[in-house]
Amino acid sequence: MRKKIISLLLLIMICIGFIPNYSFAEQKANKIIYISINRSNMDDFQDIPVLQENLSKRGYIGLMNIKGDQGSDDARSYASIGAGCRANIVNDESISFENLTDDNSKIYKSLTGENPKEINNSYINKFINNNAEKGTYGSTLGLLGQTLSDNNKKVALLGNSDIVENDNLIKIRNAGFISMDMMGRVESGNVDDINIQDLSMPYGIRTDYDKLIKETKSYYENSDALFIELGDTYRLDEYKSNLNEKTYKKIKTQIHSNINTYLEEVFNMVSENDVVYVVSEFPSTLDYKNKRRLSPVIKFSDNKKGLLESSTTRREGIIGNLDLGVDILNELGLKNEIMIGRVLNNVEKDDNIISLTNEYEKMVSTNNIRSTVVNTFVGIVSVSWVLAMLALLFKDKLPHKEKVFVTLKEFIKLGLIMPLTLLSAPIFNAKTQMGIIISVTVMTILIYLSGRLLFKQSDIKQMSYYALLTIALVVFDSIIGTFFMKYSVMSYDAIVGARYYGVGNEYQGVIIGSALFGLAVLLNYNKIPKYLVGLLFVVILITTAAPFMGANVGASISECIAFLLFMMLIYHVKLDYKKIMILGLAAVVLVFGFAGLDLIMGTESHLGAFVMQILQEGPQAIFNTFGRKISMNLKLAKSSVWVNILLVGIAVIGIFIFRPSRHMKNISNKYPMIFKGFIAAMVGCIVTMLVNDSGIVSAATASIYILIPILIISINMIIFNDKIE
Repeated sequence: MRKKIISLLLLIMICIGFIPNYSFAEQKANKIIYISINRSNMDDFQDIPVLQENLSKRGYIGLMNIKGDQGSDDARSYASIGAGCRANIVNDESISFENLTDDNSKIYKSLTGENPKEINNSYINKFINNNAEKGTYGSTLGLLGQTLSDNNKKVALLGNSDIVENDNLIKIRNAGFISMDMMGRVESGNVDDINIQDLSMPYGIRTDYDKLIKETKSYYENSDALFIELGDTYRLDEYKSNLNEKTYKKIKTQIHSNINTYLEEVFNMVSENDVVYVVSEFPSTLDYKNKRRLSPVIKFSDNKKGLLESSTTRREGIIGNLDLGVDILNELGLKNEIMIGRVLNNVEKDDNIISLTNEYEKMVSTNNIRSTVVNTFVGIVSVSWVLAMLALLFKDKLPHKEKVFVTLKEFIKLGLIMPLTLLSAPIFNAKTQMGIIISVTVMTILIYLSGRLLFKQSDIKQMSYYALLTIALVVFDSIIGTFFMKYSVMSYDAIVGARYYGVGNEYQGVIIGSALFGLAVLLNYNKIPKYLVGLLFVVILITTAAPFMGANVGASISECIAFLLFMMLIYHVKLDYKKIMILGLAAVVLVFGFAGLDLIMGTESHLGAFVMQILQEGPQAIFNTFGRKISMNLKLAKSSVWVNILLVGIAVIGIFIFRPSRHMKNISNKYPMIFKGFIAAMVGCIVTMLVNDSGIVSAATASIYILIPILIISINMIIFNDKIE
């Protein structure tokens, strides 16, 4: 019996030996491995064999906006990741994280009053003060590392991007901004002694990968979050101007080979429960110049593949740098309410690389051609207005006067057609600059001809047709997820990063102007009852302000006031201080109502984030936000082409007030409803300038729907004696 029991036990042990190791492997707690391969793009990542092989089977990829506070550079992007908010960093010699020594230990403690850790930045006070005094987002540096430290998570940092100039070592250790706590400290790691002399490499140094592999394995065992900076790609990009194309490619191939060897060791080392991030925090110099200003991010968290997205962008494959730190905390079951970035979502997609590449090409083409198209649009509007005023002032000296003004009117109408054209052109899904130009041209012709054929005998009805089509498309687009807005040349784009979804600032003004003018014309010709106008305004407001649709705070405030004022005017409500207070109160109630809806639904829009900031930071958040809006408007007033429309518009209105005599009064008498729409739209222009960080842009686009109708109505009244409407 005893022999049988022993034989049975031996048999069981033999069977266990043949069972795969992972079946009974010890489940480790999640670890984070963050690998920085800075100044790289997605093609560079795929040029590394181990990454290419893994990406063919698994991994979630995304393109990251690299914008910081008041500028974009390597340091700001790294710091924004660690802060979970856009951070302001002065990129100079002070970015010097160092391993602890007797000397720098004393210096650090004397400057900060805090006990140092293994890695410290003695100049951390400078960054804290600079961010507090000059920052516009109220960012707190080092929140990622601080949150990890507060929750007893062990953090380690390895590597650097140091360079040598004139035999002097320049310490470039931006990864410290990701892993440090709020006092510029990292618990453990090696940033000083990780490079080796290699005269065949840029600046005569390179990362010592043999040493890095050993230290990575060592710190991996004793850390919860391990951050590694592979500095060779940064050094190569900085040194590129000293190389010809042949030597550049040769060195790049060698660097990628070294990185491949290192990554093979990492992937063999990590547990299936670990999360590995491979990130380029900033694009190469060439990519940046070519406006390819989104950097690649890869996240390996399971055996599936797809795209990364977040509530910050609401766009598959596009994330913000402020999202990364938040996602790292989330993977470890942690959260910091002050960090405004959002957790990354994994969207499964087999053709993720092809899909993201095509998307990027469209964004880059749109970004490259944006200024040309917008400048052309603004030029057409401004020139047509100036020509119209000059023609009216010198009408008696013009030969073939009526033909000139007939042609001029059609030219002026392009200003109303273009916002609709630029919003609808993405339906052709053009990926190249030439394709975008063709799309815009085709849509312009189609929209113009449709209005011309339908309302040939009435300029006012034709203009109203363009305006109503525009507001209808904006509302429809908001309902379906703002597809057209995301790809419109006249809207926002992810590369700039001012906004990623919802209604853009340019179309905020378009909404106000087109809705008021279009509906005012319908009222003027008794096509719809007044109460229906009010209902349509409610629909427009909901689609603009709702956090899951338009999500534009400034637009909702300015629209609310302009629409309510128009309703008061058409119902002959006498305006006084009490009524004006009601207008302001209604806007506030609207904002907080939709903010509450945002928080309840968890849609995490700009509006909800703004209200959460107020709750966490108090009134200072309001001052910071509106201070940033004022600062941006002052900047735009000096540099934006949109200000030309406002200046010309003010001049046109000023002239019409005095010449011809009582001209504006005559327009008011002949078209009372339309004129009330003009008044409400003007108030909307003023409000949007006050509450929006691109208020000048919004006011300019809204004014188009005031000035163009006034000009054409004036031409018909003065030149054609009201024979044409």
